[in-house]
Amino acid sequence: MERLTIKNNFLEAVICPEVGASIEALRYNLKGKWVDIMRPTPQSAVDNKTSGGFSSFPLVPYSNRIENGILRYKGDEYRLKVNNSDGHTIHGVGWEHPWKVLSQNEEEIRVSFDSREFKQINWPFPFSSTIIFSIKDNIFTMNITIKNQGMETMPAGFGTHPYFSKKLTEQDGRVIVKLPLKGLYPGNTQIPTGHWIQLPPELDFSTERALDDSQFVDNCFRAAPGKAVVKWPGSGVIMTMEADKIYENIVFYTPLEESFFAIEPVTNCNNGFNMAEKGIQDTGTLYLKPGEEIG
Repeated sequence: MERLTIKNNFLEAVICPEVGASIEALRYNLKGKWVDIMRPTPQSAVDNKTSGGFSSFPLVPYSNRIENGILRYKGDEYRLKVNNSDGHTIHGVGWEHPWKVLSQNEEEIRVSFDSREFKQINWPFPFSSTIIFSIKDNIFTMNITIKNQGMETMPAGFGTHPYFSKKLTEQDGRVIVKLPLKGLYPGNTQIPTGHWIQLPPELDFSTERALDDSQFVDNCFRAAPGKAVVKWPGSGVIMTMEADKIYENIVFYTPLEESFFAIEPVTNCNNGFNMAEKGIQDTGTLYLKPGEEIG
């Protein structure tokens, strides 16, 4: 399996175009020792080419779940193959297929995906996507674009699903996060029940707070202007994440008894296309005209 690496004195990123353009590793040079900022990819995920087990993977042409695998759009219903144990369709199709390498140098990799090249694609509208991975000094950047390759307007969205390490070194005892949030999508499952609401105190990560190993979080939030900040006090490392304005939502995931957590900048909220079809506002759903590209 082909692995592409971009690296400088500060950062090293390993990309696997064949496995959904997933990131196998993102490492930071901490005083001469390379530490895994993102959750290390287990060998089993590499051997089985399971993108969901990688450090990160792209979300195109939508983020998170489509309820029961049924997409409702302009009065029509499209039945998608369910690919998650909870009975929903999840994370789009880009992570399930290989991407082509367009170019590579020491600090940049460009890859592309075209749904028209696959017969069994779990999405009814033809589209293409490109991703540019790049590093400059101590900054790692992903630039995702999506283009409607069909003859009718299509709903669309995109994002990225990075898992971050709770510990970078043995000195780390806790990790502190601060997220740019202004609201929460309500509901007791990962499928929102309506328009976003005010942040409840127990899920208000808009101010700094240490992750609680006894608190399970898997929610979609409405994003606010600003940056996400992650601090590893024991290691003395601080990471900031900044997304373009088009990324109107954030999925935050902190599983119990695991060594990782996820902060996912995304354009659309969970089940956002179906919510928009119901007339619910502010879902982050994009509507691409034929030939239109956005990113």
